[in-house]
Amino acid sequence: MAGALSGRVALVTGGARGIGLAIASALAAASAHVVIHDRDAEADAAALRLRDGGALASALMAELGAPDAPSRMASALEERGLSPDILVLSASAEIRQALEALTDGALATQSEVNLHATARLLKAFLPGMTARGFGRVIAIGSVQETRANADCLYYAATKAAQTSMIRTLARTTGGGDLTFNVIQPGAIRTDRNREILAQPGREQLALSRIPLGRIGSPADCAGIALLLCSREGSYINGAEIAVDGGMRL
Repeated sequence: MAGALSGRVALVTGGARGIGLAIASALAAASAHVVIHDRDAEADAAALRLRDGGALASALMAELGAPDAPSRMASALEERGLSPDILVLSASAEIRQALEALTDGALATQSEVNLHATARLLKAFLPGMTARGFGRVIAIGSVQETRANADCLYYAATKAAQTSMIRTLARTTGGGDLTFNVIQPGAIRTDRNREILAQPGREQLALSRIPLGRIGSPADCAGIALLLCSREGSYINGAEIAVDGGMRL
């Protein structure tokens, strides 16, 4: 799909690492101008690597846990003359705690990043997409929305709520070429999960739950994201697409 997204601007939150970076790289390869958001200087490093490969890419640093972050991000992009047509909500906070171990700090952090920031980012960028008559919103959910995991009780709840937001917008946003979809990854070998999978017996346990018999890679999520942003995927709206090797089953 080289050149398929020429002229489009894609903002990928959490785009300097893992699934976000894989999706950002795929969109850049399709000629979109990719804005890589992250909370630290890795955003600059990732954007530089893409530019060194001939892509259009820039960086945007912000801590999504701050209530004013989305509005500041919108102002910064407006100053650069960049108006996102594509919003990939990849950044998330995952704090593994079972019910008896839940802390107020963990509840607040996951609520702010996974839910409040989602709503604020949509409020900041969706009006521009609507005015231009084109928009693609992709949220990165989780297999844990449907496959219970005791130590991710609240994380899974925030992801399910985020999915509800996206489905509501898919149903209620009319006019123009705007779509809203959710990609739900399973066990993906990201930096976050690499430490967990390295624990004794954890990778073997995960593999026992995956019919395809392998741990996924971030790149496994990139192709479907590219499809959802392209003309070929323009009739997919309100979908929850599992990229999990069958783990949800």
